[in-house]
Amino acid sequence: MTLLDLFAGSVRDRRDHTALVMDGRRLSYGALEERSRRVAAWLSAQGHAPGDRLAIYLENQLAFVDAYLGALRAGLVVVPTNPLYRDRDAVVVWEDAEVRGIVSAGALAAEARKTGFGERVIEAAEIERVAEEYPVPAAWREFDARPETVALIIFTSGTTGRAKGAMIPHRALAASAAAVRTAWRWRPDDVLCIALPLFHVHGLQVALGTTLVNGSTIVVERRFDAESMLELLERERATMFFGVPTMYVRLLERLGERRPPALRLWVSGSAALSAEVWGLFRERFGQEILERYGATETMMCLTNRYGGPRIPGAVGLPFPGVEACIVDQISGARLADGEVGELCIWGPNVFSGYFRNPQATAAAFLTDDGGRRWFRSGDLARLDPQSRSYAIVGRLKEMIISGGFNVYPREIEEEIDAFPGVKESAVVPLREAARGEVPLAFVAPLPGVRVDVEALLTHLRERIASFKVPREVRFLESLPRNAMGKLDKPTLRRMIEGS
Repeated sequence: MTLLDLFAGSVRDRRDHTALVMDGRRLSYGALEERSRRVAAWLSAQGHAPGDRLAIYLENQLAFVDAYLGALRAGLVVVPTNPLYRDRDAVVVWEDAEVRGIVSAGALAAEARKTGFGERVIEAAEIERVAEEYPVPAAWREFDARPETVALIIFTSGTTGRAKGAMIPHRALAASAAAVRTAWRWRPDDVLCIALPLFHVHGLQVALGTTLVNGSTIVVERRFDAESMLELLERERATMFFGVPTMYVRLLERLGERRPPALRLWVSGSAALSAEVWGLFRERFGQEILERYGATETMMCLTNRYGGPRIPGAVGLPFPGVEACIVDQISGARLADGEVGELCIWGPNVFSGYFRNPQATAAAFLTDDGGRRWFRSGDLARLDPQSRSYAIVGRLKEMIISGGFNVYPREIEEEIDAFPGVKESAVVPLREAARGEVPLAFVAPLPGVRVDVEALLTHLRERIASFKVPREVRFLESLPRNAMGKLDKPTLRRMIEGS
């Protein structure tokens, strides 16, 4: 089945129930379906044919949801574009995807019009007008999507080279939403609040997609503000919140002496959540954050158990219908429990390949003896033999090889983050003639705190092998992050190269 098939079931059963709260509007399932039908029919009338690519270059707003659902109904392939992208970054995405239209607004639309794609811009206001009043022709018919039909092309961050467009089929959207609904015991009366950007799978698929499949309610904010979010959670009587680690840090800072919101589920993803933040949240909010793991190419694939235990620093076990394994990054051979290797994922949630890039597609998969293609995540992980939970220890391309020893930055970062006064850290390789590479640590202290370097290094020497202890520690007020709150290590590496 497709995501639209499952959404249709929610419309049939919950037509008058509130589906979406956004931009001051409260839209029922029936209203959201009708709006998406109008947009789909209008796009078709404008000459957009099934298979054409439509970029959505917007911050969170109602037009994003209308354009997304309308495009899927018309058989178009949606290309979400990071609103932080400017000129070159955006043009690379639109050129590679060969987009026919770009839904945008305001300053972003002005940016798009400066490029060679200016004539293809569709104003968000026009999408809203269409969603409200366009008369659907009697002869118009919704596109009959198949499970393998591509629904999305989402471009990877491109931190290791030119961005690649991951083709996400309808099958992956439906399978991931159904698995998340089952694993997290999603209920029809749940109210989910988010301020996650919809251009990313965390907001678009894990939050919005699963809500629409489930027949419950989602409240979407344009951007995150901790004070406003705490008030929103109370006002909307929310039962769930999805966020990135930085959001949880801000919520802890703003809670003060007030009573924490009584939600049944707090979920963190898109970046590693420190054990310290996990513990502080449990202490102040009285609940344990559920950490999970996913990727653009796999949607959601690993999760801590809803019923517990929830293990800080671990991302749990596979969602229903998903399988995972750890392999040697060179030979591809399966590794024993407890060994560190590359995490590979198999299941209906996995993407089809990279758009018009057969070489990158071939490199992204490992085929086993049974002919099954496993996605090579590029993440280094280990499976704990006792808990059967996976833990991510770093990126394969971030692994430091020091004097022939493998050094996993995440292992060092966890020990640094546990040191008093440290807010967060990032470990990157520093070139050295004798060992090839040695670890270098960037550390952001808590506000007003001075961290003693020698005491920190002594702390590390007592806990990790000598070759893992950073050769140098550099302090920054804050660490650079991308739009999803992930540490921007390429920027840190460039800082080293420029010093």
